[in-house]
Amino acid sequence: MTRDLASRRNRAAALQQRRPAVPADQDQPLPISTVEWQGEKYPGAPYADGAAWELFSALPRPDFLPNHRQGSEYPYRQIVHCSEILRDGVPVAVADDRSLTVPLAPGVDLEYVRRLTQTPHLEPSSRVLLDRVRGSAAPAAGEVMERPVTAAQVARLMETAAIPGGFCYRRWDIAHLCTPSARSALGGEVDPGEPWALALRWPAADPADYEAPVAPDYEGLTAMPSSDRRGTPVLGTGFAISASHLLPEHVTADLTDLPLPEGAQIIAYTANGTETALFSYSGQQWTPLTLERRVDIPGVEIGRAYQVRRVLREATRVVWNGITGSLVDADDDWARFRLSRPSPEVLSRTGAEAVRRGIYEKWVSRAEVAAAV
Repeated sequence: MTRDLASRRNRAAALQQRRPAVPADQDQPLPISTVEWQGEKYPGAPYADGAAWELFSALPRPDFLPNHRQGSEYPYRQIVHCSEILRDGVPVAVADDRSLTVPLAPGVDLEYVRRLTQTPHLEPSSRVLLDRVRGSAAPAAGEVMERPVTAAQVARLMETAAIPGGFCYRRWDIAHLCTPSARSALGGEVDPGEPWALALRWPAADPADYEAPVAPDYEGLTAMPSSDRRGTPVLGTGFAISASHLLPEHVTADLTDLPLPEGAQIIAYTANGTETALFSYSGQQWTPLTLERRVDIPGVEIGRAYQVRRVLREATRVVWNGITGSLVDADDDWARFRLSRPSPEVLSRTGAEAVRRGIYEKWVSRAEVAAAV
């Protein structure tokens, strides 16, 4: 059934106006208070609308970065997820319903759950627990979503307005990952050797646009050998590989591209832990938000507006030789076909190739493609 995309976008835009995404760094006095992290007290302030906390230190500390604010009394800073912060002995995350929650039970705590997220081939009872944790804070309409993008993907976005299908994250869950090295945990979709990382950020239009990359629907991704894979392995637990963080992963439904909503932004993260909004999307145009050339994106001029030539209105789900997927591009003779449920067996049947993490495509004859029913 075709969805009413206009109403979905309007609903998402209204929710964003009611609870807009707050820039991580703002040129205004910080509401500093004393908080506790890993058993020590620090001056700190909410960061990224409270999804994380910015901790400060007058002296160098392990993992702390130089404070980019000139003249600050605290020359060093660290960004930590809100789930790790205590204030007056109480987790600050309890004040916001966007935070993940863990059921109370003997022996069940955050570290126990984190270990389960890193364990493939879970017992059914463990899967139920992880599903419960994920479900405690699933993407909602208006939720700020984010995915890593490469410089080449940014250049394509200047031409085609579409959210690249595949893996993505709630901004709330990854706001503390502010450097290129930290963001490598998000699937490994980065430009190697660059001192920055790029991301696409947007408001979710409909929760049904997102699914959990878990069995049975996406079990095939967990079985992919390294020779047929881009980026980091898919564990099948619904969480990213991480030795220290709890990072829920999501995929666009059936791995399709999604229409790009108004208010989407392209963000750059630099090695000193700061983020810069480069462009904002509205009215089929990317508008520059900065003139500072902190990053170099081949084919994209920072500070210049770009008119989008092609706008994705609706994902086109199709069937090719009995295999379900979607159309990425097409002309009269050929079609770019993307698998909706990749697996080693389907790859051997189709000859599709990995183009990025979780995404497999191939060119096929347009005459062999039929609309999905």
